Amino acid sequence: MKRNLLVCLALASAISTSAQLLESDNYNSYTIGNVATSTAGTVAGQGGMTVYNGAVTDFQIVNGDAAHGKYLQVTGGNDGAATSARYVFKSGLETAWAARTPGNNIVKGRAEIYTGTSTNQHASGIALFGADDGIVGVRYNSQTKLMTGLAYLDTGLNAAFYTITGISATVYPANTWVTVGYSYNKTTGEITYTIGNAAPLTLTVSGATTVADIDPEEFDVYSSPYRASATAPVNAGPTTFGIDNYSVHAGNNTTLATVENDARKSSIIAIGPNPTIDYLNILTEMKISNLEIFDMSGKKIPAQLEGNKVDVKNLNSGSYIVSFETKDGKTVEKFIKK
Repeated sequence: MKRNLLVCLALASAISTSAQLLESDNYNSYTIGNVATSTAGTVAGQGGMTVYNGAVTDFQIVNGDAAHGKYLQVTGGNDGAATSARYVFKSGLETAWAARTPGNNIVKGRAEIYTGTSTNQHASGIALFGADDGIVGVRYNSQTKLMTGLAYLDTGLNAAFYTITGISATVYPANTWVTVGYSYNKTTGEITYTIGNAAPLTLTVSGATTVADIDPEEFDVYSSPYRASATAPVNAGPTTFGIDNYSVHAGNNTTLATVENDARKSSIIAIGPNPTIDYLNILTEMKISNLEIFDMSGKKIPAQLEGNKVDVKNLNSGSYIVSFETKDGKTVEKFIKK
C-alpha cells in the first residue's frame, strides 16, 4: 500500500514540533488518466492542479509500484524550445503561508521523484516560487543522472535564480525513486538540500549569497528538455518522470542533521542568472577550463570566460547549453538568453 502522508507529517514533527502543513498530495484519490482538460495554465483539473504547455496527455495520473500506487507523471517535449517545458502547480500556497503561525519562517519542501525513462536530455523536478522569481528547488538531469539544485542568489550586482551543481554525486539510473528535499529560511536566507539518504547540505556559493525575506507563493513540478552538446544525440522522443508524496511545511528550526563542515561544499557551482540578459555567471571555488556554449542545434558559439562570467549579450534570444570542466569533471547545463 502507498504510504500515507500522515507518515510525512510525523517525520516533519520529529524535525520541528511546530511544523505546519501548507500543501501536499499523494495522488491516491484521483482518476487514472489526464490531470486536466486544458494546458493554458488557467483551468484547474483534478485536485486543483493546473498544467501549462504541451498536450493534456503530457500530464497523467498513472499507477506505480506497490509502494507508491498512483503518482503524477509528466512527459516533456523533444527540443529546447520554451514551449517544450511542462509545468504543474496549484493555487493556495500563498494564502497558507500568510496564515502560518508567527515565527514559522522556514519553508520545507519534500517529494519523491521518479527518474522515469531517462533516455533523453531533460531537467525535471520541483521548485518553490515567490512573486517575482524562483526561491529554491531540486531537479534531476536525465543525461548526467545527477540531482542538482536551484537557488535565488545575490552576487552584489544583481539577484537571480541559479542552477546549483555539486549538491550530490550519487548517480540515479532510469526508473528509480529518490526522496529529495529543500528548506528556505525567510529570516536568514539560508537554503539546504537533502538528496536521498545523505545528510542535508547547507548552500554556500563562492561570490554570491542567498537572499532573505522572500515569501513563497507557488510550488511547481516541471520538466524542461535540452540538447547537451554538439556530440550528444538529439532527443529522439519525449522523456517521462514522476512525482509522488510531496509536501510543503512551515517550521521554525532547521534539520539538526545538517553537516557544518561538509566536503560537498567545495564542489558547489552556481550557474546563472537563468534566464539572463547580458552575462552568465559561473560561481565556484574550483578552476574552470574548456568552456563551450552550444545552441539547440548543436552549433558551437564562440565564448570566453572572463573572471567568473561569460558575455552573452550578443546571443540571439533562445535556449543554449554551457559546458565546462573542473577537477570534479564535466558540467553541462541549459540556460536561456532573453
